[in-house]
Amino acid sequence: MNLILIIFIAFNNLNVNRVDEINKLFKSAEKSFINEDYKNAIEDYKMLLDSFEISNEKVYLNLAHSYYLLNDTANAIENYNYASLTDDEKIKSIAYQQLGNINESKNNLEDALNYYKNSIISDNMNNDSKFNYELVKKKIESNKNNKEDKKEKEKNKSEEKNNDKKENQDNKDKNKNQEEEGEKDDDKKNQKNDEKKSGKENKDKSIEEKLKEINMTKEKAEMILDALNNNEFQYIQQLKRKPTKKKDKNKPDW
Repeated sequence: MNLILIIFIAFNNLNVNRVDEINKLFKSAEKSFINEDYKNAIEDYKMLLDSFEISNEKVYLNLAHSYYLLNDTANAIENYNYASLTDDEKIKSIAYQQLGNINESKNNLEDALNYYKNSIISDNMNNDSKFNYELVKKKIESNKNNKEDKKEKEKNKSEEKNNDKKENQDNKDKNKNQEEEGEKDDDKKNQKNDEKKSGKENKDKSIEEKLKEINMTKEKAEMILDALNNNEFQYIQQLKRKPTKKKDKNKPDW
């Protein structure tokens, strides 16, 4: 047999075997994915990529889905990015949509909004991305309003706190002033009492000094005063006993 023919047949057999193995891996991966056996699905898809060098956007997309459903977001993001490099607009739209979903779950809302936007641009019929786009947009606006409300509340709270502080300080100052005024009034009263007391003492002292000048004791002065008062009393009594009838001018005095 011709050597060239032998080589051709052998090469052809290798290609047939390769195609058979590739088809088997595709079917196995698809079956595992449908049965939610994502680990085996990942192994089959990775073998297609690594061993058979099948650089296919569908393989990257399904591999990313498998990682995503196992909550392995790091590997999911990597393979969704590979899948988004395709010229197939529908696959690109799905890849961007999934990247949007991952970022939304991580609360990276601005990034999620951009991915959903690119998904819609790639496939305007992707209603899921349209819905998610509007939903995330509302979340961003709501968060913005909440931040502004929170900021306004904090501002009002701060103002109320300052007002309460000022009011407390005013009350303290008022009470202090009232206490000081009260102390002043007490001082004035005490001063008046002291002046009265001092005046009385000075008066008593002045009388004693005058009595000393005329060599008279206080007791003697009081005896004289009592005597004078007694004489005055007797005089008044005599006046009361005198007749009050008027004299007749036509009669003599006797």
